[in-house]
Amino acid sequence: MLASMLLLMPTALPVAQEPTRDPVGRATVYRFDTIETLDGEALKNVTMLVRDGIIERMGQVVVVPENAEVHDYRGTGKVAMPPFALTHADLLNSDRRGGGRNARFLAADSLWLAEDWANDLLEEGILLVGVDPPGNGMPGRTSVLLADNQVGVPDPLVADLHLKVNVQGSSSSKRLVRDGFKAADKAIKTEEKAKADWEKARADWDAAQKKKAEEAEAAKKKGEKPAAAKDDKGKGKDDKEPPKEFTAPKMDPNVEPLVDWVRKERVAQIWLGSAADWLHWQDLLGERELPYEIVLRHGNSQNFHEVIDQIAATGLRVDVAVGISYLPYTRTRVNLPAELIAAGVEKLILSPRSSSLSGIQSYRLSVAQVVGEGLDRAIALRGMSLEPAASMGQEERITALAVGAPATFVIWSGDPLDPMSEALEVLSEGEVLYDRAKAEKEEQR
Repeated sequence: MLASMLLLMPTALPVAQEPTRDPVGRATVYRFDTIETLDGEALKNVTMLVRDGIIERMGQVVVVPENAEVHDYRGTGKVAMPPFALTHADLLNSDRRGGGRNARFLAADSLWLAEDWANDLLEEGILLVGVDPPGNGMPGRTSVLLADNQVGVPDPLVADLHLKVNVQGSSSSKRLVRDGFKAADKAIKTEEKAKADWEKARADWDAAQKKKAEEAEAAKKKGEKPAAAKDDKGKGKDDKEPPKEFTAPKMDPNVEPLVDWVRKERVAQIWLGSAADWLHWQDLLGERELPYEIVLRHGNSQNFHEVIDQIAATGLRVDVAVGISYLPYTRTRVNLPAELIAAGVEKLILSPRSSSLSGIQSYRLSVAQVVGEGLDRAIALRGMSLEPAASMGQEERITALAVGAPATFVIWSGDPLDPMSEALEVLSEGEVLYDRAKAEKEEQR
């Protein structure tokens, strides 16, 4: 039996969305004044029914099953929204690798996780985090972690993701990238030649075997013994079958990730600190068409306005350090995230200005500042959650809240962009990974 528990609703808004599957496990029901679904306008006075980690129903009129666990947060100001995701975080013990082409390294291999690393992130409403390999130049490939309280050597959600490339105006930086492309091109040509040689050897072998079989059949019909195979000099030929499967020549492990990138089998992150770096990158890229994302990292002063239209015209995802900056040698304030959107950037990631814990803790304050000075609020919230998750290949884990989506969300004490609001609970597919009230009780023991 189902007990109907109906909530009043304006006629302009829909009834709860229909479930996408038949009910199975026990239901948990959440009632909020506000849900930031990040799929259109925020919903008001909403009931969310969760079963087996999936949002089964959501709306203002929801039939609540008997024996459902009900959490009624109406009238408290609490807000639900998808968790935050950081594309870059400082979880490394040290950064001693320096520069050079070290594409063979994975960020996860440089990690040793302390006991409180995940709790520090969950306290800020962060469920996913990307980690960069240490060093400059081409220091390696990024990894992705789920804030799930593992310690020590991590078991990453994604061990090998983006190739990190730092582009600077120095001759050594440009030479590093240019030489990397040359090495990748050479490795590809070497492999292509080896494959062509193998294919020819296989074709010659198959043709020789066919001819040999035909000659044997003809000799058999004549009652003669088949002639032994001879080489071009009339000597006995040692037939050795080429491998049935092609094995590519072994590559330099520092070149192989670049080969994947040149072949469009890998996405790179191009890190830029100024407009000049962008121009240098365009010169290095030339006529190549490669998959990459743009990471803008600058100090309080920046001049990306000089190339912002070019960046937007690429249609690529742009990851920007969030905050108000200044034009060089002036006190003219610039809201770079808002300027990027105005120029036509459609995929914007907002990252903390600093990847340290203190930078992460002031993250929402910085976002609130750029929203207060012109950045669209919905774009900002997506830039903190859905866009970085998509960049890390986790768009199905952190997604807009809707029927059929995973019950992965944060319960905030108030507006997520209010620095005074706190993340009270973080749920991943219906499982509570973090409960502030329980954590505070444990600390008091």
